[in-house]
Amino acid sequence: MRTRHWRALIAAALSALVIIPLGGQPVRATAAEQPPQAYLDWTKVVVAAISAIGSWASSANTEEAIKQATTQILSAVNSAKAEILAQMETIAVAELRACANHAFIEYIDIERMAPDNMQQFAQNATGCAVQIASTLPAISDAARKDQLGFALSIVSPIALNARGRTGLTTEALASTLLSAQEHIAATLLPNCWSYVPALQEPDFPRPRPGDYIGWDLFCEAYNYTSFASGYGVFRYPNEGPTEVHWAPLRDQASSTTSRGIAIAVIPLLRR
Repeated sequence: MRTRHWRALIAAALSALVIIPLGGQPVRATAAEQPPQAYLDWTKVVVAAISAIGSWASSANTEEAIKQATTQILSAVNSAKAEILAQMETIAVAELRACANHAFIEYIDIERMAPDNMQQFAQNATGCAVQIASTLPAISDAARKDQLGFALSIVSPIALNARGRTGLTTEALASTLLSAQEHIAATLLPNCWSYVPALQEPDFPRPRPGDYIGWDLFCEAYNYTSFASGYGVFRYPNEGPTEVHWAPLRDQASSTTSRGIAIAVIPLLRR
């Protein structure tokens, strides 16, 4: 069954290969399997939320900008509320699952909170986000890390926005969240491999030094939910795919995991 799965993936990939131009130009990744729509919605939700938070830093009217950010974040999270709550339930660590759920549910009513209650909520949400961020490096299992990465991406904008609404600083929390998202991007990597017929197939003539040979490049998410492929021609034996060619494939194959969200929000947190 597993063999048929791989053959199907490779056949789909080979039907949509993109040639990598010589000279080390980036490869364009092509997805062989469409990711679930919910994953795409979650990435959009988090990017919209973090973008809204970043907007108040350059605003002349910071208080009004923060309120507008609240409206945008509420709109974003409400658009995928059921999916987010369902994903929260998959978090294996009970304490983190509880605090993430609590932060998300309470945030929906943030406009109804009294000032003192809002500040307490901001501090609780901050504690949850920091606890998730601190736990991530100790998790080696990819599925559990992915669950926490998703939870962090939802709680992060909630905590940042609540702190801004109550006059608390956001810089230290943003720095902590950036480090956590960078950790996810660096460790929740898809599986990648290459297929070089001229070197791996006995029926192919062996290449001579200076010959150009084709490389098929593949990456797949750890949970097999997304897949990307590319193709390049390199001079044998000293040339081959480099990070320039692999990076876009890894990113495309991460689109259905929390690494895809991390890649999207890291530039926003660095501002």
